[in-house]
Amino acid sequence: KTMNWKTIFNPFEKFDDKHILAVGIIFFILNFFGCFYAEMINDSIFHLSILEEEQTIWDVVKINSLSYIFAIVVLLILAKFINKRTRIIDIINTVLISQIPLIITMPMMVLPFIKEANVNIAKSAGNIAKIEMTDLIIVAIAGCITLPFLVYSFVLFFNGFKTATNIKKWQHIVAFVVVSLIITIISQTIL
Repeated sequence: KTMNWKTIFNPFEKFDDKHILAVGIIFFILNFFGCFYAEMINDSIFHLSILEEEQTIWDVVKINSLSYIFAIVVLLILAKFINKRTRIIDIINTVLISQIPLIITMPMMVLPFIKEANVNIAKSAGNIAKIEMTDLIIVAIAGCITLPFLVYSFVLFFNGFKTATNIKKWQHIVAFVVVSLIITIISQTIL
C-alpha cells in the first residue's frame, strides 16, 4: 500500500479498521506512561493538565480513559444521529488515532525547563504581573512547536468522523465542531 498525502491525513480510508484499532490501543496505553512521566493528564481529548502531586499512575489511567470514553460516547450519539449505520469501531478509531500526534509531543513536555515554566505559569493563577517573561517565552515556543501536531490531530479527528459517518452537509460539520468543543470543555470541567 503506497503512502500519499491523502493517506497521511485520512488513514481511515486506506487501512483495515482492526489494524487502526490495534495501533490506536498501543498509543492509548503508551499515553498513560507518557502522561505519568510528564506529570500530566489528558483531562479531555486535545487537552493536557498538570498532574497533582499525590496522583498515581492509576489516576492517570482512570482520568485518561474516562476522557476518551466520554468523547467516544458523545461522538457516537452524534454519529448515529447523522448516519444510523455508523459503526462504533470507527468512532473509537477516530478518537484513538486522532490523539497520536499529541502523544508524540509528550517527550517535549518532560523537558525540565518546559515543565518548570508550565508549573510557574500555573502557580501564578492568572496574575499576569507574577508571570516571568522567560517562562512565557518558553511556553510560547513550546506551543508553536506543538501547534502543527495539534492541527494534524484535529484533521485526523475530523477525517475519521467524516469517514465514519459519511457527512457531507455543512450543518453536520458545524454540529461536529460544536460538539467537539463541548466535549473538550465539559470533560476538562468534570475530570
